[in-house]
Amino acid sequence: MGLMAGIAEQGLDGSPAPSAVHRAMDEDECRHAGEATGGGACLDCRAVPDVISFARGAPAPEALDGGLIARCTDSALAADPTVILSYGTGGGYPPLREWLAAHHGTTADRVLITNGSLEGYVFLLETFLSPGDLIGLEAPTYDRALLQAQMHGMDILPIPMEDDGMDVGALAAACEAGRVPKLVYTIPNFHNPAGTTISLDKRRALVDLAEKHGFWILEDDPYGRLRFEGEALPSIYELGGPEKVMFSSSFSKTLAPGLRVGYLIAPAELVKTLTTRANQTYISPAHLPEAAVFKVCEDGLLDPNIARVTELMRVRRDAMAAGLHHMPDGTRCTPPEGGFFMWLELPEGMSADALLPVAQDSGVIYVAGSACFIEGHHNTLRLAYSGVSPEEITVGMERLGAVFASG
Repeated sequence: MGLMAGIAEQGLDGSPAPSAVHRAMDEDECRHAGEATGGGACLDCRAVPDVISFARGAPAPEALDGGLIARCTDSALAADPTVILSYGTGGGYPPLREWLAAHHGTTADRVLITNGSLEGYVFLLETFLSPGDLIGLEAPTYDRALLQAQMHGMDILPIPMEDDGMDVGALAAACEAGRVPKLVYTIPNFHNPAGTTISLDKRRALVDLAEKHGFWILEDDPYGRLRFEGEALPSIYELGGPEKVMFSSSFSKTLAPGLRVGYLIAPAELVKTLTTRANQTYISPAHLPEAAVFKVCEDGLLDPNIARVTELMRVRRDAMAAGLHHMPDGTRCTPPEGGFFMWLELPEGMSADALLPVAQDSGVIYVAGSACFIEGHHNTLRLAYSGVSPEEITVGMERLGAVFASG
């Protein structure tokens, strides 16, 4: 269970309207952002900036290997310059589609390359679903997934979370009561924001439920390769097969977010529809970064990079877990076994929303968990350890503890 009991079940209030809570999700929108690289003293550690951001789920600078990307870009251009530098079809760079298809045991006509994994989800909202359709979202869920569902007029079925991931029993009860979603969106591994991983039994139960009630599952797995300990579980896509499960992922966490390369695996006819939507949206994909990613994969360089990034993230997770003793008595948290995020549930009566401005003034930023829920759960927060140094994490957790002690 880790320090201080089990994971928080829920988060907080997910309004689509801009708010202080949502603005804190991006530190470059914070009023302290201009100071974030300043050299002011920070407690007794001059290497730590004035403002420490636990808000952004981005890799640390050390995780970004510019030399690797440069070499693979050069190699790709030397091998295939005409195709890479020309207009292409909306499905993405063909060799990367072929590589991903082989990697996942499918065919290239089922693979769509996307601008990060979120774009595939949005295309599904615009084509596979219609306004008013029921979509199942974990509660808490990725704030952008919730926001996009709201913006596209979906009827949202919140599915509670437990220590071992989605409460599949609650979803089953909703289905039996007539609330059967057309699509269930899940982040099964090292969940954003909750940090949980869906157990093998629950994965199987979710697939059985989809078969029984006829809904589709979208498995979004950008973090699954970043495992610190424990054994990797079979994907829901592997368990359920391509006729009930769609799969999406991204190279943003394992390689570099600035490349903007993700992908979606879906039925071939649906990929045709999504490719048409892509063509209507941006005429041609960006072949150059897609080709660079292909060379990373083809040359066997992805797995070593993932191992390197995983170790960088593990050290940061450990530093944050060590700082949990600064949190108020009764705080609930289970340090995750991988990924980027730690999820905290403060004692009842405390509000992470209300304390966020105090934290900002004290030099630490987090995401109030209310951004990840339709409503309520104002005592929760998400902390990203991925983009800051272990030293910054140590100081930031001390600052955060002092903020919560004052609240």
